[in-house]
Amino acid sequence: MPQDADERRRSQRIGIALALAGAACFSAKAIFVKLLYAQGLDVTTTFAMRMVVALPFFVLLALWQGTAGLASLDRRDRLGIVGCGLLGFYLSSWLDFIGLSYIPASLERLILFLYPTFVVLLSRLLHGTALTRSGAVALALSYGGVVLVVWQSLDLTGSASALALGTAFTLASAFTYACYVIASTRVITRIGSLRFTAYASTVACVASIVHFGVTHDAAQMLAAPSSALGLALGLGTVATVLPILLVAEALRRLGATQVALLSSVGPVVTIALAWLLLGESISLLQSMGAALVIAGVVLVGLRPAATR
Repeated sequence: MPQDADERRRSQRIGIALALAGAACFSAKAIFVKLLYAQGLDVTTTFAMRMVVALPFFVLLALWQGTAGLASLDRRDRLGIVGCGLLGFYLSSWLDFIGLSYIPASLERLILFLYPTFVVLLSRLLHGTALTRSGAVALALSYGGVVLVVWQSLDLTGSASALALGTAFTLASAFTYACYVIASTRVITRIGSLRFTAYASTVACVASIVHFGVTHDAAQMLAAPSSALGLALGLGTVATVLPILLVAEALRRLGATQVALLSSVGPVVTIALAWLLLGESISLLQSMGAALVIAGVVLVGLRPAATR
């Protein structure tokens, strides 16, 4: 029995390390994107390069899950995978990349971090899930914090139109991702999270590559400087594929609630990396706003919501 307890504690420690590493890798996405924009790449090219790098890994993951599993899916699950892939991994990500072309990486990450609050609001609207007092406090904290950060960002950037556009696109990204979370729950329950991620991500990668092919000349991607190719490789692996695998294993060891709470380090990591690598500054008022957002989302994570 003591040996079993030691093994469980060891598994939990590994799970915590994996969850924190996954959150840190996800948080690096905005940094890679900003650095690619600085290389002169536009939104669609950057987005497509990420998916070109990630696609082989998702295909390998799908093959590892077994082709027989794909053939066994019924029409409803296949449509669900395609729809969720287009909504969550393609549309939501593309909106996020647009937002990053207008606003600082630290602000983008905080706004994206609001998606659990959108899940709560959508659950209330679609399923009549009761909004508790703690839930209302969590929403007030989160949105109040974002207002503080956006307000201070206006003083720092000086461009109201760019700030408004970037905030709107990133909010749309967080909202569409929340819709994806709700829509994907039943499909994931039926086929498993890794299989679902492999198939839906492959759909999204193909959609983004087609998007690029329709709107751009392929030579534009090939003409990118070697430094941009290296950044795209990091974006597609370190900030896309690797965190998905890390979080999947952390979920197996810890469960969804604890992993969600550990992911609260994400905005802090992004803010630190943005300061270190991009030269973004953060004021005391922004720090207070960030703390409110994180506190609100953590409070949402502690609620026993039906969608979690």
